[in-house]
Parts: sequence; C-alpha cells; structure tokens
Amino acid sequence: DDAARAEARRQAALARMGNAVVRFVRVHTAARLLRWSIERFRESKQGPMLARASDIFRGLTAGALQRLVVDYDSTPLTLSGQRPGGALVGVDGLSEGTRDQLYLALRLAALELHLEQTTPLPFIADDLFINYDDARAEAGFAALATLAGLTQVIFLSHHEHLVPVARSVFGAGLNVVKLGD
Repeated sequence: DDAARAEARRQAALARMGNAVVRFVRVHTAARLLRWSIERFRESKQGPMLARASDIFRGLTAGALQRLVVDYDSTPLTLSGQRPGGALVGVDGLSEGTRDQLYLALRLAALELHLEQTTPLPFIADDLFINYDDARAEAGFAALATLAGLTQVIFLSHHEHLVPVARSVFGAGLNVVKLGD
C-alpha cells in the first residue's frame, strides 16, 4: 500500500515537472525571441544614429575616442566612448569639452537622419564652441561643413578668434557678417 502511494506521488511529481519544463521552454523561448526583437529594433533605429554619431565624435575628438558604445544590459542604459585601446570612458569620465563634443555629435547625427526624411531647414548654432580650443573648434567646423552639404548652417559667435579657424575649414565658401560694433 505504501509503495503504491509512493509511486502515485512520484508520477504526480513527474507530471508537475513535465509541466514546469514545458512552461520553462515556452518562457525561455519567448524571452530569447523578445531579446532578439529588441536587438533588431535597436539595430534598425538606433544603430544608424549611433554609428553616425560615432563617426562624428571620432572626428571631433581627433581619434582620441574611436566610437560610442551603449551598454544595453545596464539599468539605466549607459553611453560610453571607446578609446583606441578598447577602454571605455563613461560620460561622467569625460572632460567638459569632450562632453560638449559628444552632445554635438549626437545632435548632428540625429539632425542628419532627420534631414533624410524632411525638407531641410537652416541649422542655427549660437556660440557652439565656447568650451573648445582652436583644434576642437576646427574639428567642430569640419563637422558643420559636412552638415552644410545637407542644409544651410548659420553659426553665431562673438569670438573673433574663430573666424580664421572657420576660414581654414570652409575656405571661400565662408560668409562672415559682422554686426555693428
């Protein structure tokens, strides 16, 4: 009698385990499919912007930071710059000037992608390079020169020292208008 009850309990436990395995396989498969779908969405929507922002950022930093990397496994998501040796630097580890370059790269990449889908409007920048030295300003003007191929770029500044830097990038295509002194 005890053996029959033990066998019944064993059979019930096996049935519960079978049900749990089926549920686990379904949940695990659904989770993998969801992860794959999210990754595909990121690649199609964020990938182009992140890739373009990485290219712009590399130019702005003169190659000191090679690309932008998003850690999708952290909560909240984190954005880092990757040095040529592979080391990652978080936004909080960047200097103020490099953070400005990062934000400019992200803005320009988003704007370029937006311009592919709409009628271009002028891009107006007001003292965009206030925290930049001349080398960074030159890299910034080079990024704006690329944007100028897609839309009109208007750069406002009261910093006279930026005029020769801008001329070195834009050449004769630069139109400088000085407002009344």
